[in-house]
Amino acid sequence: MKTSVLIAEDEALIAMDLKERLEQAGYLVPAIADNAADAVAEVERHEPNLILMDIRLRGAGDGIEAADRIRRQFELPVIFVTAFADRETLERAKITEPFGYVVKPFHSVDFHAQIEMALQKHQSEQRLRRSEAWLSTTIRNVAGGLIATDPAGNIVFMNRPAEDLTGWDSAAAAGHPFLEVFRIYEETTDLPVTHPLVTAYDGRELDMGPRVYKLVPRDAQGWVLVEAELSANHDGKLLLGIVAVFRDITGRRKREIENVRQSKRSVLSRMSVGLGRQLAESHARMNEMLQAAIAGSEGACLDALAEIHEQSAHQRSTIEQLLLLGRSETGRSSRICLNDVATGLHVTARNTIGRRLNLNLEPDIPPVHLDHSGLHEILFRLLVEAREASPTGIALSLCTRRAPFAEGKDGVQITVSDTGSRMRAGLADRAFDPYCEIRPGVRNPGLSLAIVHQLVTLNGGRIEVEGGPQGGVTYRLSFPVAEDSRDSRLELPAVHRGLLDKSQDAQPLTA
Repeated sequence: MKTSVLIAEDEALIAMDLKERLEQAGYLVPAIADNAADAVAEVERHEPNLILMDIRLRGAGDGIEAADRIRRQFELPVIFVTAFADRETLERAKITEPFGYVVKPFHSVDFHAQIEMALQKHQSEQRLRRSEAWLSTTIRNVAGGLIATDPAGNIVFMNRPAEDLTGWDSAAAAGHPFLEVFRIYEETTDLPVTHPLVTAYDGRELDMGPRVYKLVPRDAQGWVLVEAELSANHDGKLLLGIVAVFRDITGRRKREIENVRQSKRSVLSRMSVGLGRQLAESHARMNEMLQAAIAGSEGACLDALAEIHEQSAHQRSTIEQLLLLGRSETGRSSRICLNDVATGLHVTARNTIGRRLNLNLEPDIPPVHLDHSGLHEILFRLLVEAREASPTGIALSLCTRRAPFAEGKDGVQITVSDTGSRMRAGLADRAFDPYCEIRPGVRNPGLSLAIVHQLVTLNGGRIEVEGGPQGGVTYRLSFPVAEDSRDSRLELPAVHRGLLDKSQDAQPLTA
């Protein structure tokens, strides 16, 4: 099949001369156009392999505008055949990426060589563009993130997973420094990572992977496994930048951290039981002797013994908490509606913890299967901790809602929130460690939050904590929905029903 060449030339004699030359060389000339609009129309009608385009054409628009439209719309090669070779015209023509530029008169021009070279160049570019498009599509859709930089360390490319993990759009990230977009920190020290190109330009070996780093995108912290390599030309002498490949391992890292915590808590639990029992026996004997001493004393000695007895009671409370922390099983479980429990706490909160509760309860949430006394212990301890951190007179918040518990498993969530002191930075993962001071200037919760975590875990749930942007702390407790949860409303235990019946001055529920 012959190669077809369309001619766009407004001088008829030159156009016919070109047509004759081309046909003698074995090419097919399907049409001749003398203006830009007709040139584009003829290209669309005949779909030629190449266009010989004069820059100056009749009517509105010129050959450069027509060539630019043909390049964008049809991706066909254009060779300019023109009498104009001034600098301004050449600069305009270059924008259309022509495949040749022949200056009139062209009596000695070998059009066959010009056309064949242009077609070969066009075919090579088409193959390269298809390859680049395929590679770009593949890279953009691979599971892991990929970021490439220029020699100065500024972003030139990001794929979709990298956009999702960093929180940056690739267009917005282009030209920004690598570590401004990819904010990674050493996992053990929390120190910012040194730019890989600094290492390379210092002549040191690049040591960046595969290693785990903390990633701080625009919304929340996670963990990524990163491997970075230097990008260079074929002989390795010219540094082109770096390519960093990474994948999200936040879920895996959280499980690993939680497993370590659970192991530590298991050891602590066993130690608490043994230590608590020994202390309880010793304390019981000491208390008997103290009671006998008090019975036979008077005056200043009696006052001193009374103070000792008071401190002994504090010790007894700590021993009881150690024994509670060492529990390995829950009490009797039953089907419970968290909304009813929250309502009961709303009634009694003013008397028990001295604060009003603002309730936000999602209606008709399904029941859960829990130890009721354990749940009451959990919420009471969280409310006391929130009270200690909040200014006097400020209400605390208790909310319930449906929330997925695990993949394919429904759940219910209850949250305790306050607007008190801000949580110390970086302590969200350690908040439930014994004697961890999570808020500055607030009474140390001691073993209380560790006991909360233990009780939640024993009841098959999980608990998370986060600090609010304006201060305060929110505890989120999640539990799986009871398997036989056809009825979403359950009766409140008798003790809570009695409290509700007797309460006449309860504050109204807030939406």
